[in-house]
Amino acid sequence: MVPSDYVVSALATLMWNESHDDLLLGMTMCGLIVRNRVNAGWEDGQWLRLIERHDQYHFRDDKNPRILKLGNPHNDMMFRRCLAAAENIYNNRERDITEGALWYGRLNECSEEFKTKIVRQMSDHPMVATIGRNACFQ
Repeated sequence: MVPSDYVVSALATLMWNESHDDLLLGMTMCGLIVRNRVNAGWEDGQWLRLIERHDQYHFRDDKNPRILKLGNPHNDMMFRRCLAAAENIYNNRERDITEGALWYGRLNECSEEFKTKIVRQMSDHPMVATIGRNACFQ
């Protein structure tokens, strides 16, 4: 195993823990947002730091940290697909369906803080894509 394998695994685990309502599309969106943040220099462009702190950028009402569940690459076809998508995202081979977005959320479920700081600040954070049930913002 090389360090990039570990990062891909961590990214896939984060993606796997996204809502399964939008299936692989929603998981891929999550991974692309992380890559966009890396490219934008957030957290000094450190993949693992961005993955670790991912939930802090959701402005969630629930301040309890989420416990990430591990996918099973041996018995779960969807997790294997998620792992492959994570590898493509990390290696910059996945097309950016988010149009460079740095923020995302479900408008009917986001916190008031997210609405105030992101959604209602259209000049600073224009909505650039809708993926499944998620709106993506710059």
